[in-house]
Amino acid sequence: MAAFCIMPYGKVTTLLDRCVQCLVSNLATSIEGLETLPGHLKDKCVYLMSKRGLITDTNISKVLHEKLKVLDLSECEVSDAGLQHLSKCLQLKKIDLNSAKLSRGNISSEGILNVTHTCTQLQTVYVRRCINLTDEAVIALSKSCPQLRLLNVGGCHLLTDRSLLALGENSHFLKSVNFSKTKVTDNGVVGLVSGSCAKTLKEVHMDGCVNLTDEAVEGVLQFCPQISILLFHGCPKITDQSREALEQLTIDRAEPMKQVTWTVY
Repeated sequence: MAAFCIMPYGKVTTLLDRCVQCLVSNLATSIEGLETLPGHLKDKCVYLMSKRGLITDTNISKVLHEKLKVLDLSECEVSDAGLQHLSKCLQLKKIDLNSAKLSRGNISSEGILNVTHTCTQLQTVYVRRCINLTDEAVIALSKSCPQLRLLNVGGCHLLTDRSLLALGENSHFLKSVNFSKTKVTDNGVVGLVSGSCAKTLKEVHMDGCVNLTDEAVEGVLQFCPQISILLFHGCPKITDQSREALEQLTIDRAEPMKQVTWTVY
């Protein structure tokens, strides 16, 4: 029989969850105790600590465990040094390093390369606005994580066509990719969408890529039969030609696009 504790405002929580909340609320005195907890209890602690931005380079090793599958660090101040401890997380499926602020400068390609060495089962990787990431990070993800399905590198302004070409060559199951506000050109986009993920891609965010032209949009529409979300606003070289191609696609396809955005200049 489960034990329950009455919380303020009539909310009911289990005694176990209440204990976890108390542990997390008193990290200064309980952090060493967290390290000895079994994995399913560490998962509860990781979730709460993530939401409160409490995971740091100093304590991250205490809460990670070998069966961890999801890790959200978007609200936490963790750097490359902290990511080294993910070497024990062999079953990790999702990592969220999106910047909750304007940008994140403490995560570089070195940190992502360390992650890819051991976390080869990753399917979802979010690193939006990690401004020090280079192509080497994305190339490593594409080669070391064959199950990659969702990738967000939007705002990683150092990325070039090399990243997209690597994804097109290696990421057979990629369904959603965000490379907005990067340095990519038409060549990279066409290489991506005509590559191994052509039949699986459903969502492409390439807004704010100032080097793209209509060729990039037409490439997505031509090679990706499952595409349903395509964002390319803020791309000044894209013209009405892309709008006409989208209108023709609407006529030819049985199912309409779910979301399309572009900017008229």
